[in-house]
Amino acid sequence: MSLDMATLGLVLFLVYLGNGFISILLVWSGRSFHGAWLWVSGQGLMACGALIGLIRGGLPLWAVVVGGNGAYVASSFLFAHAIWVFRFRRPFPRSIYLLIPVILLSLYLVFDQPFVVRTQVFSLWAAAGAFFAGTLLVWRVERQYRVANGLTSLPFFAIAVASILRLAANALTIPASETYSTQSGANAWYMLGSILISTVTLFGYFMMTGIRAEQILSRKDEEIATRNRKLIESSRAKDLFFSIISHDLRGPIGGAARYARKHLLGKMTGLEAKFNEVETLASALEKTNEFLEKMLWWSRAQLQDWVPVRKPIDLGQSFSQAVALVQPLADAKDIAIQCDSGPVSQPLADPESVQLILVNLLSNAVKFSLPGRTIKVGVTEESDLCRIAVQDEGIGMDEGTLERLFRIEDKLTTHGTSGERGSGLGLILAQSLAEKNYGGITIDSQLGVGTCANLWLPMPTLGPLR
Repeated sequence: MSLDMATLGLVLFLVYLGNGFISILLVWSGRSFHGAWLWVSGQGLMACGALIGLIRGGLPLWAVVVGGNGAYVASSFLFAHAIWVFRFRRPFPRSIYLLIPVILLSLYLVFDQPFVVRTQVFSLWAAAGAFFAGTLLVWRVERQYRVANGLTSLPFFAIAVASILRLAANALTIPASETYSTQSGANAWYMLGSILISTVTLFGYFMMTGIRAEQILSRKDEEIATRNRKLIESSRAKDLFFSIISHDLRGPIGGAARYARKHLLGKMTGLEAKFNEVETLASALEKTNEFLEKMLWWSRAQLQDWVPVRKPIDLGQSFSQAVALVQPLADAKDIAIQCDSGPVSQPLADPESVQLILVNLLSNAVKFSLPGRTIKVGVTEESDLCRIAVQDEGIGMDEGTLERLFRIEDKLTTHGTSGERGSGLGLILAQSLAEKNYGGITIDSQLGVGTCANLWLPMPTLGPLR
């Protein structure tokens, strides 16, 4: 079988040109993917190669062999680059493009050799480039994209196989007298097959855009599922919180009311005789105020539009204010509180939030410290973060308790060393406020030795921790 190469060259050029033009329109219309312009550039090089073959009569032979065949082979590099950009996050190894001068040189060295020799060199490079592009499409593909990527890779593997068969045929059976204009056998079938392959490159573009659209939909589905899960968790946490608060408020408020009616209104012997009764009532009301304060801060921390007023904090002043609030509890247990703000830069955070966190950490330290011990508060700067450590000499915690500290559904209400009780929500609230200030809280503890609560806050040079 012999071919009319002039007609075939015109058909090849028009097909390649049409494919490139349609791909450009698709990119401009928004049906695109990462690396789309590289893919279109590869189709453009194929059109250039066909154009050189079409006008070969008016060009020197070396320009036809090097320019035309080189454009075809170089297009496979652009296709491979487009696939790499589309599939992988790491940069494309641009050193691969250094092979193009080697390819052009090899084509130049054989341009004056018989046609079968030139076809062998071209077929070798065409097979290598097509095989590389096809392999990139099927290498470690996610399960849901295996069929689509496999179909897209078929034209490249078909080119690779056809090129190898053509190389072998020209080495074994094609007569040395065959020329470009009198191609037959394997060479003729290869040229006819190139028309079919050229149409499939456009199919590959559609497949890539389809995979891209599926990836976008899959990512959006994951984002929606994540948001729904967070909404469910947030709703559950709020339900649990207000359920706990309502239960804990009922006890002190009801007890205070009953105690006042029974012991105060029924006894009119003078204020001094009612000291213990008034003290009990005051304690209950103070506990109620504590619950209400935590409810206020918790609701504020949960609001999406609440933004802490962050500014450099004077830690010395914050420590003094927090210790003053906790001091009566510490005095009752003969516990000393030692604070050292240290010569560090001022952390960036909301002062009210930090004071509430410090009061909570100090209150916990007092609650779980043995009488007569010391609580130490220190400050260090570590990797652009300010670390405020509250170290006690208390009863400590085991690993199981540490894992449950910040889970609201567990609501830990361990009694203090003097029987103190809490809501189990203070540390959770403190962690939430710390995160709102782009920081966090970590706890180190050893059973029977003590606990160190670490408040981490960003320094002004670091900015938000996300």
